[in-house]
Amino acid sequence: MNMAFCKRRLAQGLLVIVSLASFVPMIHSQEADRLKTQDRPTDVIRTNTELVQTEVMVLDRQGHFVDGLRPEQFELTLNGTKQSVSFFEKVATGSQTEAAQLAVARGAQPAKKERNKLELPSDDHGRVLFFFLDDLHTSPASLARARKALLHFVDDQMNPNDQIAIVSSSGQVGFLQQLTNEPAVLHAAIARLNNKQVKEGYPGKTQISEYMASQIEDYKNRQLLAYLMEATKVEQQMGPGSRHGDHRPAASYSSLPFIENRINQINAQARITTVGTLDALKGLMLSSSALTGRTVVFFLSDGFLVSERKSGVLEALQAVTDAAKRSGVVVYTMDARGTSFNTGSAVDVSSNDFADFSNRKVGLAGEIAATQEPLKRIAHETGGRAILSSNAIGDGILQAIRETSEYYLLAWRPDSEAQRQGKQRLQVTIKDRPELRVRLRNNVYQPMSPPVVKADNHERPKRTNTTAENIAPISPVELELIHTLGSLYPEKALPLALSVGFVSASNAGLVLKLSMQFDRQALDLDPESKDQKTEVDVVGVAVDDRGQIASFKQVLTVPDGSSQPEKTVVWNQQLNVKPGLYQVRVAVRERSSGRTGSAMQWIELPDTVTTPFVLSSLFLGERKEDLPLTASGSAAQQPITVDVDHRFARGSALRFQTYVYNAAPGQQGADVSIETQVLRNRQPVMRIAPVKVPLTNDVARLPYWSEIAMKDLPPGRYVLLVTATDQIANRSASQRINFIVE
Repeated sequence: MNMAFCKRRLAQGLLVIVSLASFVPMIHSQEADRLKTQDRPTDVIRTNTELVQTEVMVLDRQGHFVDGLRPEQFELTLNGTKQSVSFFEKVATGSQTEAAQLAVARGAQPAKKERNKLELPSDDHGRVLFFFLDDLHTSPASLARARKALLHFVDDQMNPNDQIAIVSSSGQVGFLQQLTNEPAVLHAAIARLNNKQVKEGYPGKTQISEYMASQIEDYKNRQLLAYLMEATKVEQQMGPGSRHGDHRPAASYSSLPFIENRINQINAQARITTVGTLDALKGLMLSSSALTGRTVVFFLSDGFLVSERKSGVLEALQAVTDAAKRSGVVVYTMDARGTSFNTGSAVDVSSNDFADFSNRKVGLAGEIAATQEPLKRIAHETGGRAILSSNAIGDGILQAIRETSEYYLLAWRPDSEAQRQGKQRLQVTIKDRPELRVRLRNNVYQPMSPPVVKADNHERPKRTNTTAENIAPISPVELELIHTLGSLYPEKALPLALSVGFVSASNAGLVLKLSMQFDRQALDLDPESKDQKTEVDVVGVAVDDRGQIASFKQVLTVPDGSSQPEKTVVWNQQLNVKPGLYQVRVAVRERSSGRTGSAMQWIELPDTVTTPFVLSSLFLGERKEDLPLTASGSAAQQPITVDVDHRFARGSALRFQTYVYNAAPGQQGADVSIETQVLRNRQPVMRIAPVKVPLTNDVARLPYWSEIAMKDLPPGRYVLLVTATDQIANRSASQRINFIVE
């Protein structure tokens, strides 16, 4: 296969990524079709023939999780009949053990823990949070309020090990609507949020809201219709008496066709917009089913109307809640309008300076309450909460995170077919504790099974020279590899670690350096065979939000462990790219077993030519405590390879390296100092005083390395923050990277 053809195929495959760049509908079509055909019971859904699991949050009056409850305190009833609990356990959201606990509750075998991977502390969590902004129903003022709250969360409240995504109902965030813990990506996603609210566009003073149109068409509000007819007649000077104060009802009917046309258009557009928003939200729910553990979605909106009289809207709302329950998603809905001091908008005809209707006033009470009703329903049915009439969006986000940080996991055995099919109402209460609030989903679903992977036991078809007009069909094996590359979330059948950094080379511009790794024990190798080997296909891409792509493709030949005793297989690649924000994706597929794996990472590349002072990425390595030192007592000359998974043994030393670019030259050369900090949960736990960077012959590219002893750091997740300061130019630059101490 020639390289040109390979790049064309990668570009086609990456249309899956770039066109999938609108994240919301990003779900495999076969999975989506299968989900659409499943029944939609109304209460409890069977997870398997033996056990049904129920996640329960128990909160006190202050909204704090109630710890220390025992299984005998929980009373579970189906249609009023008590049901015994077969499994009970407290689960910490985002903990390393959450997936295994959920598997046991379903009666399945938990996934095996990777070798040499120690458990982290129970308080070391990684939250999965989606912020879904309903920009089709959000006013400019509400949008500004939401953007400010999201920026505050990313900058001041997000944990380094969180996975966050910013999603919009219009899809305007595009390629950036993906889970990440990279602040630069989230900042760029928030910056793309612009006003997309659909308005009627009528330029006159007689405005008709969606609620008013619904009141007239769906609920036959004749008083409101009469007001709009009369106001429009006067404003447009319709009818014979409009200039002479003739405001009798008969004269107003001249405006009726005009009003009816506007109402029909408003209601039709409202239905399309609402169904589109709910379909996008449903797509997010279904796509998140591949995630293990609890997922929290924040749905920010100004609200909308759901009426049984509008075709498809109620069904779309039900599909959202079904998809959320099926995927294990908890939804917190938030009214972005903030505090409201009335029950709805009012039409006061005395405020119109173009007509005097004396004492004829029409009030529209209940508009805000009506538009909040779908928000309440979505939250209630998914086990979340509706946060309404609050100007503090950020406080609501933190409160929701606290509420969902822990939960009790109950599992019970159905006694009848009706229970197995979810046709009975489930309730959970705490005995003798009426002051406690119990929150749970109405339905429980069987998580979607991963796709079956078939081994590659057939010879690949040979290719001849191809042209853009005549491209040979791509083989199933290559399709599977491209599918893995474009998967929404990393595939783990063949676990893959990826580390990406950049440097600036004087002759090659910006260079992305990729290091990849998987465990040898995960491969299809017989440890007793001396001559066995396995082949692994590798494909990788770096794609930015403009659609610029750099790619590579290779085949690894991995021998058995008799000749290479290392437990891991590590290899490297580099790509020449331009400045920008990139997502790097790598996919692997073992030919003998057909198992696949993928990994992805975001990275922001500055323009080192125009930026006055900048640092390269941080590259980490591990020096074992038993590594011999040099005669001078230093380990500086000892070669240390880049650590790919950033996991370090306690007692070892973490070595990091970076490059300082474009330092200002002084009479005695550059004067740059570097300060190093280690953070945990955003708080500094270690600080190394500033050290001057040694000078070299190339002032534009100063290398720097140092080490940090891990012995004083308890097991857990950390952030290494390195800040360089140019003392001459009074500029600073920083880089950070996550790592784990085991």
